[in-house]
Parts: sequence; structure tokens; C-alpha cells
Amino acid sequence: MAKRREFIAAIIPVAGALVAFPPLVLADIAALTEDDKMGKAMGFRLQTDKADTVKYPKHTNEQVCAKCVHYATPTAETARCDVFNKTVPKGGWCSGFSKRP
Repeated sequence: MAKRREFIAAIIPVAGALVAFPPLVLADIAALTEDDKMGKAMGFRLQTDKADTVKYPKHTNEQVCAKCVHYATPTAETARCDVFNKTVPKGGWCSGFSKRP
């Protein structure tokens, strides 16, 4: 029983730190590049106007990461994308674009 109490006593400060300082935990997320394997598969471009309109005919230049539901912080210049779990620029685009309601 003492070991369980010791474990809980040791874990509480760590859990509290994760809750109190989430930006520090997420600070090390890598930026997505156009050369990324998954990025290539999804047609990712750093700028929406560079998207392959032949391969993705439904693409429009109004479709940008900042207007996508997967973009974590719509007002930020770069933010984490739920699709890639990496940061992307607000003006980027990929075929996973889903308009934010």
C-alpha cells in the first residue's frame, strides 16, 4: 500500500506541471515541410496558391490552413495541425482541408 501512495505522491506534481504549462510541453512540435512523406501524400503546400490544381481540382485559394478545422489556433501565424501533428503556416494548404464552421 505504501508503494501506491508513493507513486501517487510522485505523479501529482508531474500531472500538475503538464496542466499548468502546456505551451512548454507543445513547444517542441516540428514544422511540416513540403518534403514530409505524409505531407507529400496529402498534397501539402506552404502557400495555398502553389497547390496542384490538376491533381486537386476542388482546391481554391480561399482554402488556407487558418480557415481549416484542423488548425489549432486560427489567429496564429503558425499552429499545430491535427492531421499531421506538426506546425503549419496559416497560409498553407493540404487535401485534408475542412472548412471551420
